[in-house]
Amino acid sequence: MGKLILVRHGESELNIENIFFGHLDPKLTKKGTNQAQRTKEILSSINYKKIYSSPLKRAVETAEIINVKNYDLNLVEELKELNFGILEGLTYEEILKKYPEDALKWKENWQTYDYQTGESVQQLQERCVNFVESLDFSGENIVAVCHWGVINCILSHYFSGGLDGYWKFAPNYAGIIVIEFTDGYPILKGINIGDVDGII
Repeated sequence: MGKLILVRHGESELNIENIFFGHLDPKLTKKGTNQAQRTKEILSSINYKKIYSSPLKRAVETAEIINVKNYDLNLVEELKELNFGILEGLTYEEILKKYPEDALKWKENWQTYDYQTGESVQQLQERCVNFVESLDFSGENIVAVCHWGVINCILSHYFSGGLDGYWKFAPNYAGIIVIEFTDGYPILKGINIGDVDGII
């Protein structure tokens, strides 16, 4: 009856720029570091056996802060954020001017549109769910530090089916999400545990 403890990275330098980015690699802001420190306090009372992280800096920095047990940090490509391809680093207004046809394709087919040189949300879901299903939860809690898109793909897969619930979850920066696996059956135990920022 192990649990998957998903943690979104803290606020990064590009999160405050209002641009599209996934594989660009900014560091945490001071606020993001403080968010991770708050999450560390919550995790200090939780027993876990392994910790994984996306290799992107904002996730790694968060993982290093919250890793209260100082376990080896396992970096896995499958936990990277969505690759926005040609749209990486652009604002929505810049996208409309530079790639109007792609903006339309994205709007009409957001699940399967791959940003020309990136990947689709459907492909993102396949890789991160495959990673979760490769884990052994037999009596172990596992921490995975990752991104908004990864977390929402995982939650949508297990609790809405496919991508139907992709836009229905709102993990906060450094928010903790817990899924319990009982005989392979997923139970959502909590979202943004210990954090009421932006909720009430």
